[in-house]
Amino acid sequence: MESEEPTPSAAATPTAASSNRTQVIWVSVALFVLTFVAYWFLGPQETTYGFQVSQANNIIHGHLDMTEEYTKNLGVLERVLYDGEGFCLPSNNNRGYDQIENPRITDDCKTYMQHSLGPALIQIPGVLIWGLDLNQTLVSVVFASMTAVVVYLIARKFSDHLLTQLAMTVLVMFGTVLFWVGSNGGVWFFAHTTAVFFVFCCIYATVVMRNPLAAGVCVGAAFMCRPTELMVGIFPVVALSDLWLQKAKPGEQNWQRIKPGPLIDFAIGLMPFILLTMIINYLRFDSPFETGYNYAEQIHQTHLQHVYSHGLLDLQYIKLHPRVVFDQMPLFQKNGPYVLPSWFGLAMWVTSPPLLYSFFVHAKQNRRLAIGGAVSIGLACAFMMTRAISRDLDWLSWWSDWDVPRSVYLAPFWAMIVLAIGLAVRAKDRLVLACWAAIIPIVLSNWIFAATGWSQFGYRYGLDFMPFLWLLTVLAVGKQVKWHHLALIGAAVIVNLWGVLWIYQFEPDHARGWTWVRF
Repeated sequence: MESEEPTPSAAATPTAASSNRTQVIWVSVALFVLTFVAYWFLGPQETTYGFQVSQANNIIHGHLDMTEEYTKNLGVLERVLYDGEGFCLPSNNNRGYDQIENPRITDDCKTYMQHSLGPALIQIPGVLIWGLDLNQTLVSVVFASMTAVVVYLIARKFSDHLLTQLAMTVLVMFGTVLFWVGSNGGVWFFAHTTAVFFVFCCIYATVVMRNPLAAGVCVGAAFMCRPTELMVGIFPVVALSDLWLQKAKPGEQNWQRIKPGPLIDFAIGLMPFILLTMIINYLRFDSPFETGYNYAEQIHQTHLQHVYSHGLLDLQYIKLHPRVVFDQMPLFQKNGPYVLPSWFGLAMWVTSPPLLYSFFVHAKQNRRLAIGGAVSIGLACAFMMTRAISRDLDWLSWWSDWDVPRSVYLAPFWAMIVLAIGLAVRAKDRLVLACWAAIIPIVLSNWIFAATGWSQFGYRYGLDFMPFLWLLTVLAVGKQVKWHHLALIGAAVIVNLWGVLWIYQFEPDHARGWTWVRF
């Protein structure tokens, strides 16, 4: 029998696959390099608060507390103080004695870093080589650059269109506050940068690899960087429910539908990180469940009692966060530089307007509904922005003084979120529901915290759930990005570049004699 010639399509497949792999590699390298160059050369390139490097150095030398010998800039550390009995002040260091009411001063009082140790453990190899000379800002920029690659690989899952893949990657890396945070490298911001990286790795493990074990590992790593990221674990559990929850068969009980294998794999990936965290907590504070925040110096300082009026966590703090998330505007003035970022923060819809598409994954199927939702949110945003401008520039005092309850002008946001979830339930869209199932508890866990992020550009706590808003945005954009998507992404890039330039490049030297950022 005469052999058949391969069809043109079959013959071309290996070449096409090889070409595609080559493109992926080159695009990944280009994104890594572009992100690194932008973050490094536009950022501060160093930080006074590289305390995860110091923590790694202390661990290498056999202890979990922070000592003068192995710590850089110990005098400005955000301290946790504990001596085996409770909060204390060290007898060999009189820093802050006058800020604590009835201080308990002991010889055994040890100083610890307030933040999770995951980002410090990551840097142990580098500290073994370079010691305290390891530049934590440089490490932060490297992690941010790796994030760009992971985001691109996820975007490829949902679109074959290169421009769409790149636009979605640019949105994360240059159109969110990750640009400002990842460039910084300070103790608070480095924790967020590493956590965001591992959350995107979790999304990749879930939607691309569909591997519960890998997803569990990524959730565990994110949790060790930011405790609130433990709720990220809800996402793969829901998104991969088709692996562990079978369709019902006639006469079968609900519990019989469960295939425990994938859930066990997820737990196997996650549990080592939880156990390690509990061991670290016990070694430091004699309890596996004590993270150290209850012994943080700042919550015992008299001048901060108004911040922690209800303790560290309380439902009454929830009302504080929407003021930043939705309502905090730039500062406007009649002299240069005219528009300034506020250290209090900046509304997420201002820093990253394309994330509003996350509300429209299913609503866009109904043209009237989509237009109505977009217009209502647009009017709410316009009201907040124009009121801020008129207030700061003393224009139209009746407008700036118009006392509209926050519940009224934020109603379109709440309504669209409820609608988005309801439509996803009706459509039985497992991936969309998985995103919202992660977002809501992460948001609530952040919003019951006493502080809203301290000095920051944008709302940095939003980075805890931003990857899921981004994934919803990707789903809403679809296979090919349109002009209005690109327009909003471009606006987001401009806003975040503005924050990076004003704060990192112009403010340190007070360029032109101006103040470039203030409260």
